[in-house]
This record gives sequence, structure tokens and C-alpha cells, in this order.
Amino acid sequence: MAEPARQNHLIPQTAWQKIYLAWFLFCFLMVWFGTWAVNEPVAVLGMPIVYVWCSGWGLAWLFGCLYFGLRIEAEREASRGE
Repeated sequence: MAEPARQNHLIPQTAWQKIYLAWFLFCFLMVWFGTWAVNEPVAVLGMPIVYVWCSGWGLAWLFGCLYFGLRIEAEREASRGE
């Protein structure tokens, strides 16, 4: 049986976790949009432009999630008193 006081770990509890989730979803959608633009015949966006778009948002996604993840861990350690 599940304990009633136990919180769901999938729901963001702190501000940093909410920012992390928002950043993750926003960057994911930007990369998804870029891959959609490659698969659809969009004449304005050439393949090199889409490659730079997806690579740039992919790096922003990676570094942003790394930054926010480290902030979440620091906050967790501070709340434990370590």
C-alpha cells in the first residue's frame, strides 16, 4: 500500500523543478519543430539552417537541463543540511 504522506516524484515540487520541466519541454518542442521543418517541404528553411537550429536548441537543452539539475541537487543538499 502507498503511504498517504508520500509525494509523487513525477510532479515538480520546487520552483527549480518547475523551471527545469518548463525548460525541458520548451527546448524539446523547439528541436521537434526543427525536425518537422526538415521532414516537411519548407523552402525557406534549408537543411543547413535547420541543422544549426536543431543543434543550437539541442545544446541549449543540454546545458540548461544540466544547470537546472545541478541547482535542484544543491537545493536538495541544502534542505538536508549536508
